[in-house]
Amino acid sequence: MIFSSKDILEHLDKNHIVISGFIEECMRPSSYLLRIDSKLLKMKKSGSIIDTKSTDTSLFFDEVIMDNDGLVLKPGDFVLGSSIEKISLNSSICGDLYQLSCYARIGLNINFSSCHIAATFGVNKPSSITFEISNQSQNEIKIYPGVKFCHLRFHKHLTPSTLSYTGIYAEKDDAMASNFAIKPAK
Repeated sequence: MIFSSKDILEHLDKNHIVISGFIEECMRPSSYLLRIDSKLLKMKKSGSIIDTKSTDTSLFFDEVIMDNDGLVLKPGDFVLGSSIEKISLNSSICGDLYQLSCYARIGLNINFSSCHIAATFGVNKPSSITFEISNQSQNEIKIYPGVKFCHLRFHKHLTPSTLSYTGIYAEKDDAMASNFAIKPAK
């Protein structure tokens, strides 16, 4: 079951969903639009191998702060961004991210596979959502801080989860690169 705007607002009132930084103009019929923050992590070419059993990939990124003039992404650029909003979900609700069609239609990919937000995400501290952003077009694309960037849809579990999300990406205020030294591929 996907929540309608009415469902989202009712669950916000009950604190089953927390959206710190909520603004009414981001509500849609069946989603809430998350906005992109100004701090990004831009992947750089290093010549080193990323080992999915041991590499802290933060060494592969440079921090970039977007000003109001925006940031130009060249074809093939990859950046991590984060939502302005901080999210918390109870044990009965999970979420999914979907990119806005206006970005998809120009070849800007946002969360092309990392789109699930587990129940209990941010339950101890509302947390930002990391966006994986890549320019798959043949043109440069300029993005701006503070703009609506992707849909967050909410779903109800049939029964509440008995497990809690304890991943390394919880309780974060900014985008976080993968750290396979802490969470290796198994």
